Amino acid sequence: MPPQHAAAPSSSALGYRRPWFWAVTDAVLYGNGLVAAAAAILVMASGRYWQQALPLSVPALVLAATMFVYNLNGARRHNLRLPPHVPARRRWIVQHRPLLLSVVLASAAVVVALYLTSPFIERLTWFLGHLALLSLAYSWPVLPGRDGGRRRGLRDIPGLKTLLIGYVWSAVTVWLPALCLGLSIDTAAVWLLFGRRFFFILAIALVFDLRDVSRDRRAGTATLPVLLGYERGRYVALGCVVASAALVLPGLALAGQMVLAVPTLLTALVVWFANEARSDYYYALLADGLLLVQAGALFVAAAGTAT
Repeated sequence: MPPQHAAAPSSSALGYRRPWFWAVTDAVLYGNGLVAAAAAILVMASGRYWQQALPLSVPALVLAATMFVYNLNGARRHNLRLPPHVPARRRWIVQHRPLLLSVVLASAAVVVALYLTSPFIERLTWFLGHLALLSLAYSWPVLPGRDGGRRRGLRDIPGLKTLLIGYVWSAVTVWLPALCLGLSIDTAAVWLLFGRRFFFILAIALVFDLRDVSRDRRAGTATLPVLLGYERGRYVALGCVVASAALVLPGLALAGQMVLAVPTLLTALVVWFANEARSDYYYALLADGLLLVQAGALFVAAAGTAT
């Protein structure tokens, strides 16, 4: 986490109420609304690249499933006595547990309803099943602890956290729509998009690992920046950006390829300027916002793709 410094005074301490706009912004960002929307739009962008329209039930399923998985940990019971320097995101989650619990229950109901009524249920059962297990095992303590210690999630295995995030996000936003559209996942158009998405997500995930490097080091979570060091972790993230850009998508005109360079450059800038002292908004808005930029760029680039 960022170095210890004086916490900003609350709005009540300053004698005024925070504007409603910021309350809504916090709910969207810290309640993972932006992340879930980005996942759904990336699914739609993949279909647009292949020049095929996805049923709206597919991105809706991804939206609800992302809200469920990402808010599940926040809906657990928390110690309400927080230290004075706890990050704003953590404080918001603890203070809004009833809201997050409601979101988890509602999104779970939507996931079940969409899955049971999906025309792709037979095709996707095993695929979605292994992704659900990975997503839950990522943060929940399902593995035995070392030497009788506390149980661990998959994220606690050295170096595995970032790779799991990259795989699950790429599988959901590329392979899932491909399977729903009846496309073979071993074609160049699918594999190159998967690889490009995988390295892009790795870069974004490493930005958050850079943010949390001190906290992860204290907690014993061996992320890549913890294992390699802060600066080397930053260069690995930049390498992922370059690797993503190097995987040129077939079928796009030169203008479309140039459009895809926009999120690449923006991601490189966010990685370069990331540090532990940045505010939660830097990561929740800019870093996660890059997912929407990436989806938008693919929509625009695919507009010139031959049908």
